[in-house]
Amino acid sequence: MIVETRELFFTNSALKKAIAWYQKAPNQTDLPFGVVTTVSPTSEGGLSVQIQQSGASRTREVLFTPSKTLALLLLFCRRQKVPIPRDAAKEIETADDGLILIVRGETQTFAPPH
Repeated sequence: MIVETRELFFTNSALKKAIAWYQKAPNQTDLPFGVVTTVSPTSEGGLSVQIQQSGASRTREVLFTPSKTLALLLLFCRRQKVPIPRDAAKEIETADDGLILIVRGETQTFAPPH
């Protein structure tokens, strides 16, 4: 078996761009329209997003679970044409200034026929 492991580091600015793509996704109801002011990783691998809506005096916090954050990152990768194998295992880790998406794929090996 061949095992491939990739680590994709998403900086804070990349996370803001990923949120912007997600805001425009059809039928999403998680994020209201507004200006994303800050994006902060949570300790469990999710995201805390602060949004300033027009006419509002305070920002609104929207929390993303780790699974929703993974979906957000995969959508962003698709839009940026970063290939991610569908059947690979995926997990998220927090970093100082962003998130790390760890992608682990396995390929079965075989020997030539005798």
